Formats: sequence, structure tokens, C-alpha cells
Amino acid sequence: MEEREEELLKRINKNKLPEHIAIIMDGNGRWAKQRGLPRIVGHKKGVETVRKILTLCGELGIGALTLYAFSTENWARPKTEIKALMGLLKIYLQNEIEELNKNNVKLRAIGRLKEFPIRIQELLNKATQATGKNTGVILTLALNYGARAEIIDAIKKIPPSEIEGLSEESFKNYLYTNYLPYPEL
Repeated sequence: MEEREEELLKRINKNKLPEHIAIIMDGNGRWAKQRGLPRIVGHKKGVETVRKILTLCGELGIGALTLYAFSTENWARPKTEIKALMGLLKIYLQNEIEELNKNNVKLRAIGRLKEFPIRIQELLNKATQATGKNTGVILTLALNYGARAEIIDAIKKIPPSEIEGLSEESFKNYLYTNYLPYPEL
């Protein structure tokens, strides 16, 4: 970390930090394209940036980081880009478990995960199980995620006997993110 970054970190009031930060990982491909690079280079740069953000969350005591990494709409991208993104996700899931455990990060995944290739599902299960007992930052990957899809999936889980008394608070129990506080940033 550079001296200026360290100085800025010292000036942060840790009592006023959010509990949960959510980031939409958008623009990585455009960033690369603007520099004349293949889009996948931008996605790789995004992964590097996530590592830095995750480290800072741990240092600052921020309890949860959600990354909207692959939306339900992303399936409309060119097949070559989807294949490259799946490859990047595989590499991350295979190579980062040790680092996540070292930093006490608990990995979770939300979204319509059953629509991913079996190998991705297996790697997600392995990574979430391997980090499941960690008590530090909860890193949630939103994969094949869309807000509308989440609402529909939540509605399908509600028992008919509970519809009448449903409130915003009780509806939260059926969301993918029922284990997290609402994002504040």
C-alpha cells in the first residue's frame, strides 16, 4: 500500500463505515476496449481490484461485500465472452480458496446457480464449504442474478399459509440475501 493510501486509511472514522457494501461489476470490458485491449483483460483487472477492495473491507471491519458479478442478462453477451468469464470464474474459485481462508473470508454465492455448467456449480460448492466456517468478511458473489429473478424465486418459496400475514420484514427471509444486512453503499 502506498504512503498516501495508508494516510487516508488512518483518517477514516471506523464507527461510520457501512456494514455491507454492494458493487455492480460493470464497465470492465469497456475499460479494456477504451485502451485497445481485449474485453477479458478488463475482467481480469476487475478481479485484481476486487482483491484490493476485499482486503480493505477486512482491514476496516466491513462485515459484508456483495459483488454483482454476472447478471441474468449477461447470458446475451457474445459466446466467446461468456466462455472467457466462466473460465475466469473457474480460475478464481480454484485459486483463491487458500487466500480467502488465510484472510478469514466466508464465500457465499447467490442467484440462479443451477443454470451454470456443472463444473462451476461444483467449484462454487467446494469454495463455499471450504470457507464456510470463516468469521470475517462475508463475500457474496451474485451470479446469474437479477432483482426480478430474486423476487420471483422468493415468491415461489413462500408457503400459501404465510401469504396473508406477509410483511417486508418476513419477505426478507425468502430472499437470496436473507443472511445479510441491506447494502448501505
